[in-house]
Amino acid sequence: MSTAHHRALAAAFAATGRNHPYLAFTLNSLCNLDCVFCKPRCMPDYGHKERPLTASDYAAIGAEAGAWQIRKAHCSGGEPTLRADILDVIAGLADGLGPDAAIGMTSHGNLRRGLSLEKLHRVGLTYLNLSLHSLDPARSAEIMGGGDPRITRRTLDTALSLGLRVKINCVLQRTYLDDAFAVAELARDLPVAVRLIELQNIGPAQALFDTEFISEAEVRDRLHEWFANADEVRRDELGVRSPGQYLRPDGWAGSIGFISNSSCATCSDANRIKITPTGVARPCILHNRDIPLKPHLADGTLGDAFTHLFQAMLDRNTNDAWQGFHYVDYDLRWDRMERPEGTPVLPLLPLLTTDAAQPTSAAPPQGGGDGHG
Repeated sequence: MSTAHHRALAAAFAATGRNHPYLAFTLNSLCNLDCVFCKPRCMPDYGHKERPLTASDYAAIGAEAGAWQIRKAHCSGGEPTLRADILDVIAGLADGLGPDAAIGMTSHGNLRRGLSLEKLHRVGLTYLNLSLHSLDPARSAEIMGGGDPRITRRTLDTALSLGLRVKINCVLQRTYLDDAFAVAELARDLPVAVRLIELQNIGPAQALFDTEFISEAEVRDRLHEWFANADEVRRDELGVRSPGQYLRPDGWAGSIGFISNSSCATCSDANRIKITPTGVARPCILHNRDIPLKPHLADGTLGDAFTHLFQAMLDRNTNDAWQGFHYVDYDLRWDRMERPEGTPVLPLLPLLTTDAAQPTSAAPPQGGGDGHG
């Protein structure tokens, strides 16, 4: 691809008004916990027998992405810290994307022996998303199948002491609503962004959805005293590109946001390029414009792959696969899920439009973004 074409394509994307794309890597499928709405051990191909990308692959992808002015990469799993080469992966991405890049990770915060947040920060980690659904050890274990929220809290404190931006992901469930509110209240004294995430009716969560789903609108109503005099926090101030509104209650150090993919349409804001453990890049979840990166890594043609990805994301503006439907954050850990080319991947799920599910006070998203980055 010529430099002129490269620049023209990047400029065309910028003209849409969406935030510049960022890379969202699923590094592995393995997790040593077993959250009730995720349950990775129950899914096909758990353990991912195919060869995943190597640390040098991530460095090469990062370098090409940097040439396209991409300055953010987010790593999730599974539990990404279970990769033995996680330090090399983070270092390679940080080097490729440049000195001002945001390199983040989602983790449950119960780090394996021999790995520390200090080491991750030293090689380039700039922010951390922690999965925390209850502060009570017994109730947390009911939700997450193990782990210790007290260890997660210590990881949180360490992250803040290192100067990392911290976001806390907490999935809303009706049975554990008080637990979620207790997690949210951490933002009263700590400079963190707590994201209350609506349950989605996909995967293992389908078994819970009818009884456990609670909408953003209902949660806002229950927390109305917190939000009565709250100020809205711009997402760019938080280093956040995901959809939703972030509010800082009066006198609080941190903020509370909502990720409401079940009751709020967000597809048209999309700017994530998702990349699976074996290197399949997905610019759109609902419609198959996938491109395997391994052949391009082998042939030295990653520039052609990114041309495809940017064009595919531009095409989303006229893609009937998502119009009128909410963003489905389908799990990308399993690359062998059948994805017929040119057709929707999943049955499209209509927005919840009842009064109970539709938020009435949420402002339109600022800028662009999607997912939980």
